[in-house]
This record gives sequence, structure tokens and C-alpha cells, in this order.
Amino acid sequence: MADPSEGPSRPSRAVVLAVLLLAAVALVGLGAGFLLSVAEDGGSDGTRVRRTGSASPSPGVTAPPGTQARPTVRAASEVERGRAKDLGYLLGARTGEDGLIHVAFDRIQLLRGDAAAAYARERGLDEEEARSGLVVNENPRTRDMVLAPDVKVLGGVQLAASSDLEAVPLQTLLDSLDSDGASLPLELRYDELSYVVEVREKRFG
Repeated sequence: MADPSEGPSRPSRAVVLAVLLLAAVALVGLGAGFLLSVAEDGGSDGTRVRRTGSASPSPGVTAPPGTQARPTVRAASEVERGRAKDLGYLLGARTGEDGLIHVAFDRIQLLRGDAAAAYARERGLDEEEARSGLVVNENPRTRDMVLAPDVKVLGGVQLAASSDLEAVPLQTLLDSLDSDGASLPLELRYDELSYVVEVREKRFG
């Protein structure tokens, strides 16, 4: 029988090994957690590392028109300073390096009355018929115009299926360019910085 004066019995070697093994596992887990945290949030030099699955914008995608702040610098539109409006066709659209929508614009002239009659006479056309309206498009040049983020589009028969002008989404106009761009007359209105602030469908006749 053990002598009580000798104190509690010493733990067996197996128990000691088990405790040491558990401690080692805990230390390994802590180390792995620390390394994972560094990999997700960034290295010791402050470099950010994007987490898997975190949201990031796709390259080339811009915010929808109307969500950006109104520009305060002059647009890159190829329009004469002081010109307030234009008439012509839109032949295509793209997103420019400035993040805004640029359109290829083919300017035309609408002649009426004596001016139209004189133009028709010089070219052997019917003068009386020309007096009611004659569309002239002799210059093949296209111009790069910049749409304001809050540009307004007013559609008629082709864009809004309406005899009166109605507000339509910009996307409706952009979707029409491939099929009707070269045959859909539009009036562009500019602000003092040469941004296109309004596009109106026009009807001749």
C-alpha cells in the first residue's frame, strides 16, 4: 500500500505524451490560421490581396448613364464651339477612355423653301418638290460626339411608336443604331461644354 506522505502518484508516460501531442496540434492550428489571414488580407508589406469571390468590376464595364457626376471639363466632341444643336444620323456607339458613351455622328442639312429650290435647280431636281424639304448629306465625314451621363432621349414613331415625342431609355436608341442608325434622323442638342444633353427623333415632311 502506497505511503500517503509520498504525495500524489506521478502521471504515466502515456498521459504526458497525449498532453504534449494535443498542445502540438493546437499550435499547428493557430499557425495555419495566421497564415490564412495574411494570405487573405495582405502581406506584411501592406499589399492587398483580393479575397476569392470578392466583388470587383469587370474590365471595360462602365456605370449606366445618369449615375456619374456631371463633367465640368469640355467634352471631346467634334463640334464647333458655340453650336447649340445639330441634325444627322448616329452610325455607332462606343465607350471612350473617359468612361462616357461616344457616338459617331453623320451631320446633314435640311433645306426648305428658296434654299432648297436653288439647290435642286443646280442639280436638275424638281424645285417645287424640294421646297417642302430637302435633306442634303454630301460630306462623308463623321464626327465623334460625347453623350452627357444624364443625356435625355426623346423618341417618336421609330423609337417610341408614338406620333408625339416621348422620353425613352438611352439603351433604346443605342439598340436601334445597327438597324436604323443611317436612316433615323436625329436632332442633337449640346450644352456649353459640347456634351450631347438631348437627342430627339426627327420626322421630315
